[in-house]
Amino acid sequence: MKSKIVKEIEQTIKNIPERSIDEIIDEIRNCSRVFLWGLGRSGMMARAFAMRLRHLGLESYFIAGLCPPVRKNDLMIVVSRTGASRMLFPPVEAAKSSKAKTICVTASTNDLTKICDRCYILKLPESSQFGGSLFEQTVLIFFDEIVESYRKKMGITFEQMERNHANWE
Repeated sequence: MKSKIVKEIEQTIKNIPERSIDEIIDEIRNCSRVFLWGLGRSGMMARAFAMRLRHLGLESYFIAGLCPPVRKNDLMIVVSRTGASRMLFPPVEAAKSSKAKTICVTASTNDLTKICDRCYILKLPESSQFGGSLFEQTVLIFFDEIVESYRKKMGITFEQMERNHANWE
């Protein structure tokens, strides 16, 4: 594939420091539970990551519907390209007041980067795509890289992950 979209994704992925993956894995390994949050398509990428973390055998939740309260020793990862929506902040503030660690994955310095403990800013080139498509595509690949790296470091097999996969589908 030689499309502009694939080239944009490749360029963005190349800009992500390799240490980012290891840092997030360390945070995941050192927490009790992982909570994910985001709105719109960014939220969909966060929800997909929460599901993969479950497949790895970790206790993870996307904040919506049935979800326990966040507590100390938990980790919250919030995903937002702009960090602008006020709807993003109440769960992050709850995590902060509960002494949970907070991470944001975003595309620029914004209000989220000011309140989260650690931030990963994905440097996006000019995109030919509508809205935040490039950000969302990059986040999905970034999270899948974290899953695969975690799986290898922890010696988790695909068979083990399959046992954690929904069996009613």
